[in-house]
Amino acid sequence: MKPLVTPLNELQPGEEGRIVFIAPKNHARLDRLSIMGIMPGSIIRLHQKRPSYVLEIGETTLAVDSDIAKEIYVKRV
Repeated sequence: MKPLVTPLNELQPGEEGRIVFIAPKNHARLDRLSIMGIMPGSIIRLHQKRPSYVLEIGETTLAVDSDIAKEIYVKRV
């Protein structure tokens, strides 16, 4: 049985997920992520995992490192 909520780094390229929650190590990181559109309720698509995680949120494409990808929890859609 697979869990309903998984860290973003467990998605495969091409998969989509709805952000359920973000568990950052510091509050400043949460502010920066929300400015980029990474917030609970947003649907993201993972494009690649290496050398960094490339995400598509709406019309925005951005890259994040693996530490950040581990802090974003999604539900596959």
